Amino acid sequence: MRIDLSARLAARHGTRVALTDGPRQISWTYRELGLRAESAAERLRERGVGSGDRISVLAGPEMELVALLFGALKVGATLVPHNLRLTGPELGEEVGRIRPALLVRGRLLPADFAHGIFEGRPSASLDELTRPGTGSPSTPRELPEWEAPALILYTGGSTGRPKGAVLSLRALLSNALTTAEGWRLQPDDSTILVFPMFHTGGWNVLLLPLLVMGGRNIFLDRFDPVEILRRIDDEKVTILGGVPSMFIELIGRPEFPRSSLASLRFAKSGGGNSPDAVVNAFRQRGIPFYQGYGLTEAGPNLLYSTADDLSRPGSIGRPNLMCDLKLVDEQGRESDLGELLVGGPVLFSGYLDNPEATAAAMSGSYVRTGDVLRRDADGFYYFVGRTKLMFKSGGENVYVAEVEQALESHPAVAEAAVVGVPDPKWGEVGRAFVVERSPVPEDELRRYLRERLAAYKVPKTFVRVEALPHTRAGKKDYPQLAREGGS
Repeated sequence: MRIDLSARLAARHGTRVALTDGPRQISWTYRELGLRAESAAERLRERGVGSGDRISVLAGPEMELVALLFGALKVGATLVPHNLRLTGPELGEEVGRIRPALLVRGRLLPADFAHGIFEGRPSASLDELTRPGTGSPSTPRELPEWEAPALILYTGGSTGRPKGAVLSLRALLSNALTTAEGWRLQPDDSTILVFPMFHTGGWNVLLLPLLVMGGRNIFLDRFDPVEILRRIDDEKVTILGGVPSMFIELIGRPEFPRSSLASLRFAKSGGGNSPDAVVNAFRQRGIPFYQGYGLTEAGPNLLYSTADDLSRPGSIGRPNLMCDLKLVDEQGRESDLGELLVGGPVLFSGYLDNPEATAAAMSGSYVRTGDVLRRDADGFYYFVGRTKLMFKSGGENVYVAEVEQALESHPAVAEAAVVGVPDPKWGEVGRAFVVERSPVPEDELRRYLRERLAAYKVPKTFVRVEALPHTRAGKKDYPQLAREGGS
């Protein structure tokens, strides 16, 4: 199957606004996006970039990246956005492994950013590649095959070297279509992009699904909770996605209760469940708040929820249309409680130049998530914990996510993380790191948890911290916590 994606979108949605740069107050219609994609394709060809080549990109959250992706698809090249939070040596090593035909620099980078990486490599600016030209979005191109790699996104793991997940055009569009169907996206929907563009969240949570539907994506230079709250009201934003740490910041701002937020249809959290305080802060305003689930290698939008499902606390929803999910126990038998395996057209094509890691991630035609989920009788899924984020206390498995959710349901707790630490009697016991909203005695927390959890799950010790460390992907950094906790 071959399609010219930007030409199709331009023909389908025409003069509707596709992308907005908030700080610059610039918007592109779908037709303008198509023309810029055509210009990008022409300029890539002029530089000798073609089928099978890779384009490394160092850029902030810039809407020109979308035109570059569509332009790269027209010539059969693969876009590789790199993590700007890496050090210079880390970036240099990663770009070296990619062996790009072209290295692209974004407008938002400081002038001296990673200067040495560009030396001796063919390079161009993002702006010059996507400037308007004379092409037409319907001009025939050598379009990629359905399985051709479109994006390589590095996974945000907290241990070891990040792996480049290869995402085909098939995977991108399958996720976009199943998200649009499951989340009931509409042409009049809009969102503010809060995820970095080197993360699957930047491309696949809402940007591409909304483009398929004719919606609008608003870019900001950085995550600014006050600016986001203002933009929601001024721009009549209808959907807000984010990770728990972002939502915690939003509801903690004094501007949150003063903002109308009347245009929001729903908010959705990914990268872990948001605390009850966040969920309740939105729902008390009449805004449905859903917990999401997914991963770079599959989706990432594997499940959906609707307003009718809010009576199921903690649920992350039911499977989207093109997601094949099953749970297996430690013996590989299907169960209602076990590790989640994911199949279907939303899957990645493997890790770049790493067949061993790819094989380890697969179970037949399914991706192993390493996450333990529970499914109820009505087909709703609940996150229990990660196979690697658990410890054994007295021979019993303790999943830290379950303990954290219970802790974060306490009104005095803003955020919590739990790690296992050695214990001479039980083998391991829990140590909780707690960010407080208001002071709360340790005994009160222990009593609160004991009412909700088995005794072996209740942490032995509590450490109060001003903030939890997070990985570059915005997830809780458990290895750092384990080091700080003395395990």
